[in-house]
Amino acid sequence: LKPFCTQVLPAAPLVIGMMALRSLFVVALAGRASALAGSPAVASLSERALLAEAEVHEGNPCKGKPDGWRCHDDVVIECSGGRTASNESCAFHEECKEGLDGPGTASCVEDACEDKADGFHCHDDRVVECSGLSTVSSTECTFYQECERDRLQLNMASCVEDVCERKADGRYCEDGHVVECRGLVTVNVTQCGITEECKKNALGRN
Repeated sequence: LKPFCTQVLPAAPLVIGMMALRSLFVVALAGRASALAGSPAVASLSERALLAEAEVHEGNPCKGKPDGWRCHDDVVIECSGGRTASNESCAFHEECKEGLDGPGTASCVEDACEDKADGFHCHDDRVVECSGLSTVSSTECTFYQECERDRLQLNMASCVEDVCERKADGRYCEDGHVVECRGLVTVNVTQCGITEECKKNALGRN
């Protein structure tokens, strides 16, 4: 069976449909604001109500929270007046922690190397180099590899073959890609488009 990328969804209707839904939401809010704009008091109430509705629709991690810095997943956000004033995403090797510098504070701190000896280690399918309990460099493994700790050398790790390590020579489907295996190693990769998927063809062995 010879795998190949084949069309599964028309791209244009998918994108247009998503844009249309968002446009309808914006138009509905604008229409309601216009209808209620006759009186300043009513307009002010309407503005606050529409803002609250938009926050629920879009998501607002600062709603109902006091002013200050806090964590939202692995993002440091600054809350002011119940809204997000600024934000900073932590690096892959960091995590967000609150209160390290006092109440109302949050910061990104080392996560990958905080308890590791100097050397190379695995963290989320990346090889990270640790020095002094901090990440000094990293290498992301490709989708057909995984990070593996060296069983002979201490504090050593590397990206190793994951897809073809037990497969005969040929072409296979893997995670939206057509992968060619030769000698238990990936030698070629073709990524399927956003509207395609990898399928096996009845022609040929692999």
